[in-house]
Amino acid sequence: MKDKAASHKLLENTASTAKHRLISDRLLSEIEVGKWRPGDQLPSEEQLAADTQASLGTVQRALRNLVEMGVVERHHGRGTFVCGARAPERHLTHFRFLAEGGKQLLPVYFNILDIDTIEETGPWQDFLKESEGRFVRIRRIASINHEFEAFSEVYLPAERFAGVARMKRAMLDGVSIRDMLAERFNAPTIKIRQTMLCQALPPRVTRLIGVPAGQYGIVWSIGAMSYRDAPITWQRIFLPPSDRVLEIAPGPAFEMATKAASN
Repeated sequence: MKDKAASHKLLENTASTAKHRLISDRLLSEIEVGKWRPGDQLPSEEQLAADTQASLGTVQRALRNLVEMGVVERHHGRGTFVCGARAPERHLTHFRFLAEGGKQLLPVYFNILDIDTIEETGPWQDFLKESEGRFVRIRRIASINHEFEAFSEVYLPAERFAGVARMKRAMLDGVSIRDMLAERFNAPTIKIRQTMLCQALPPRVTRLIGVPAGQYGIVWSIGAMSYRDAPITWQRIFLPPSDRVLEIAPGPAFEMATKAASN
């Protein structure tokens, strides 16, 4: 009887082992085809258990497999997130949120929403001085330590940076746009000009970053210039309220003007 019970338990353990590997392989395949992109949150353990008809313990083992492979990372109380889009700290210029103690930067994960060539007019047009009125626009979500999200839109003159519009989104996830322009287009950022405005965030932004309609926040505009003061990018960042300290890191020949207003 003891041998029979031991054999039965061994079969159960083998089946469980096979199943947790099947689940981790399935999740990895879904990540590879883009069902979840870098920075995205996976369903809860309970939801995965229901979807796969597996026990909670089996799902947890499957997720541990993915953690060990460097595919996902888990945050207690917040969930499991796809890796791959974390920006290296040395590349962070504008999303420098400090952890407790003020000595370390919080990790930031970028998810590119789209890259388009547009002919829309706006404040970026005056700064970029694009004669043809065509711009490359990059829209992205920045997740700060998976605690809150910010929205960013970057505009570049299409005449000079048409090649950026042909890049795949995955090529820019977790990449510093500033460094990419310097390396690929010989357009290093030499000067920046910034303004900050406190106002109600527009509905198109609140929907994207999951904050209530009418929520006040910071709208941060940043113009970057290269050699001979040639304008190369105009970026607008929408920041929701947070108790995290934002470090403003001045660059070479830093020029900044700030303003605050409320309705």
